[in-house]
Amino acid sequence: MDRRTMLILAAGMTAETAATIADPWERLSRALTGPQTLDEDTIERLEARTIGFHRLEYVLPARAIYQGLTTHINELSNLLQSGPPDRFRRRLAATAGEAATLASWIAWDLKQPGQSASFERVSALAAKESGHPIIQACTYAYRSNAAEGHTAYEAVRQAQQFLPAQGDDATRAWLLSREAEELAALGDRRAVDLLHQAEEAYGRARPHRERAWTRFLDPGRMAAFQLSTYVRLGDERQVIEAGQAALSAVAQDADHKKVAVIYADIAQAQLQIGDVAEGIAYARRALDAAQRGESTWGLQHLTTVEKALSTQQDQAARDLLGDIVSTRRTLGPSPA
Repeated sequence: MDRRTMLILAAGMTAETAATIADPWERLSRALTGPQTLDEDTIERLEARTIGFHRLEYVLPARAIYQGLTTHINELSNLLQSGPPDRFRRRLAATAGEAATLASWIAWDLKQPGQSASFERVSALAAKESGHPIIQACTYAYRSNAAEGHTAYEAVRQAQQFLPAQGDDATRAWLLSREAEELAALGDRRAVDLLHQAEEAYGRARPHRERAWTRFLDPGRMAAFQLSTYVRLGDERQVIEAGQAALSAVAQDADHKKVAVIYADIAQAQLQIGDVAEGIAYARRALDAAQRGESTWGLQHLTTVEKALSTQQDQAARDLLGDIVSTRRTLGPSPA
């Protein structure tokens, strides 16, 4: 993805409408002539920009988009304070909530827990104001990524409470997959049934048309969820199949954060079956991807690999362990 494409995405534009940024003096002239009436085009532009930031989050480091995202939220705040018509207020509140829940996740990634908690509270208020409680499902799903063990599992279960009885199948598939991962980490074989339910929901889903946050959910991410779950269950046969599917999906993938997670899971699987050389090779790839994406989330997935490496006497394992520890000091919190 080139720089121009990323800038267009951040502005929530398509290539066809990108030409409107070529004449900034016209925009300034319109702004100086007086307040503009809030209209459908403005609402759609703001909604598209929120989607753009969600898409940028999985191809750019958090620090690269945080300031732009908070500026976008400020614009939404100003419009909400201006007393927009009711037909627009709910949509503005919804897109503000979608932006705020992303800001909460990014602030956590940037090790700013206070700001993360503040944005999380705002997203809850926006969910209530807009009549879109599912925004809270996204918030709790992100929270589960930042936690471990029973705490992570409970966050996923809480997220599911905000799903509607029908529809929003992309979010449903995401949450079922996350629940499967966390149950597997707890050694619960019910995780396999949840994976099947997630696949069924994904078959009905339209990720690119449902919610701002669902654009990430593609076959590659679903394969990554399967791999992660089977690795945690220690199911070697399924790990091989899921690993091949996940590797095929990331062959041309620019999402370094997802790539880091997939390589970390494959590394863990290789170390579990005793193939230390392959485990180290994939762990090194995972670390490189996490460094490129500046991904705290990717580093968290290396925690189990890190523990396995600490028992190895191989020099390559010790070197890699040192590099992981060094990177963790820079990008993320220490493992629990």
